[in-house]
Amino acid sequence: MILTHIVAALSAFIRSVQYARVLSITRRERVRYLKKSIRLGLCYAGFGVPWNLQEAWKAGEAAFLSCAYDVVTDWQYFDEKARNAFASILSELSEPELQELALTLYDKDSNNQISENGLERGAVALRFILKMMGCEKQREARWGDLTDLGELLQIVDDVFDYEDDAAAGEQNCLTTAKRDIYLSRLIEHLSSQNTRRLFGDTPSVLVLAIGHARKKARALLSDSGT
Repeated sequence: MILTHIVAALSAFIRSVQYARVLSITRRERVRYLKKSIRLGLCYAGFGVPWNLQEAWKAGEAAFLSCAYDVVTDWQYFDEKARNAFASILSELSEPELQELALTLYDKDSNNQISENGLERGAVALRFILKMMGCEKQREARWGDLTDLGELLQIVDDVFDYEDDAAAGEQNCLTTAKRDIYLSRLIEHLSSQNTRRLFGDTPSVLVLAIGHARKKARALLSDSGT
């Protein structure tokens, strides 16, 4: 498992360096940009089969593309030039089906049309990642409903970003009236037992991240008196 994490992180790092100029990453943003891409690579490695280095490499590329998506949406605020840069990178690194998936999400995002209080973003992202890795059908057969799982993983992400998103006025499911429902959904459906069933008993950055999010979710629920 350590080797697949290394491969995914290396892949994400290489692609990030390769396309930093295309994304107009400034010197000031460089460290944050690289850290984000590598962290995502380490997490996405957990979607793959241990010792499958091809999946790990593609997981790293998917992580870079996820990072690039955040750059052109959250950092560059849907600038048309940024969208064109993202589209050009997609055309070089992914198949037409994936390009359409990512750009359709981008356009919905730019028009504030992401459903389920932003959770649709996670559902699309998970399918994109698994398609990129070439294992969507295998994981769906093993994990079940990918839309539900993707939404759960978006809740995990929103738990980590809660304070920053709230301060910046960014979309986050925890800033809505359904906050406690989402927190309870995370705790119940991504319990320690369910997480191991989905992603295996071998420790991974993904499993550890979900565990930390679950712990924070409990603390947030406790603060709200639930």
